[in-house]
Amino acid sequence: MRSIQLPLALLVLGALPAAALAAPAGPTALDAVTACRAIPEAEARLACYDKAAGALVAADAAGDIVVLDRQKVESVKREAFGFNLPKLDLFGGKGEKAEALDRVEGVAKQTWQNGTGGWTIVLEDGAKWDQVGRDPVRRAPKPGSKIAIRKASMGSFFLNIDGQTAIRARRVD
Repeated sequence: MRSIQLPLALLVLGALPAAALAAPAGPTALDAVTACRAIPEAEARLACYDKAAGALVAADAAGDIVVLDRQKVESVKREAFGFNLPKLDLFGGKGEKAEALDRVEGVAKQTWQNGTGGWTIVLEDGAKWDQVGRDPVRRAPKPGSKIAIRKASMGSFFLNIDGQTAIRARRVD
């Protein structure tokens, strides 16, 4: 049997529509586990924990919930950087303000000039970025180039290749 750990940042999501995520209708599987703490008798508390933990493990196995620790949340934020996602507070824990990710760095795995004359860069993590506009690139990017991408205004992004002047880019994959 798997052990259940409650990390600092625990995110439990059910297969719920977005409206239900904002205001849960009833107690969650995690609420059932935490409610057991209030039971003063040791034997009854243990029975409560056993039942609630079993329900939590079953819900996880069925894919009805997802449990993420802080490291996984940061990894998901990084993987999603550059995509226009709905504004749901999915990656912030209870009582904490979600930290916005406004810059990522990586290494180019593949680079090529695309059909519009701009550059397409695929990072080692699989993120694919296309140059937007005709800003010149003095030194062509190549596999191994250091890439820094930061948010700009109005949903756009700036991409620096090996410390050169930034070019505008958009995430395509």
